[in-house]
Amino acid sequence: MSRKTPGITLWSRPLPVASLSIGVWEADLEADRTRGDVVMARLFGLSEEEAAEGVTIARLLSAFHPDDLMRDMERRRLVLEQGGVFVWEHRVVPAPGIVRWVLARGHYARDPRGRMFGRGIVIDVTDSRNDGHTDGPARFLTTPEHPGSNLERMTERALEIERIIRDLDVQAAKALRPLIEPLLRELGRQIAASLAESSMLAEPVPDLTVH
Repeated sequence: MSRKTPGITLWSRPLPVASLSIGVWEADLEADRTRGDVVMARLFGLSEEEAAEGVTIARLLSAFHPDDLMRDMERRRLVLEQGGVFVWEHRVVPAPGIVRWVLARGHYARDPRGRMFGRGIVIDVTDSRNDGHTDGPARFLTTPEHPGSNLERMTERALEIERIIRDLDVQAAKALRPLIEPLLRELGRQIAASLAESSMLAEPVPDLTVH
């Protein structure tokens, strides 16, 4: 059964400019539009105008590494259809010859009218991969529960703080931004680790190669 969330509103104002390696995204599946800030645009090889206005899912997926798009297809389909929390670590190819690793965290839920919306963050984790702190193939992890864990609540609060920082004067924002970025990065990793642990306890979902 798909989940509903009250009062989801997207597109009401420009998305905040996220810190250097953390981007913000929103998606309206019925309208086939995914929208992001300048960091998300840079990571996926989009212009700032494209990301601000919103691109189709097909346009966004064109920046994904083709090998990673073939993994966990059934789990991804279920999240888009039924909602839920997800963490997806995968590669993107923003330009020919350039490959970056990103960690996307977000959740999908239906509004009171039944429209499916998604929102979340995307983190550039290429340096962690290159430094050997993380390894392994791309992975898509999900949980069927509505986002409400302590980690999820902390992430939502941290994102709200990040948005408030954007309204401060330049000097204050410059001093505070380096403090919130590591917190968001670590929260993303903690959520990924918690979902990985849950997935090991759950029965594997077969890849039915749904397009």
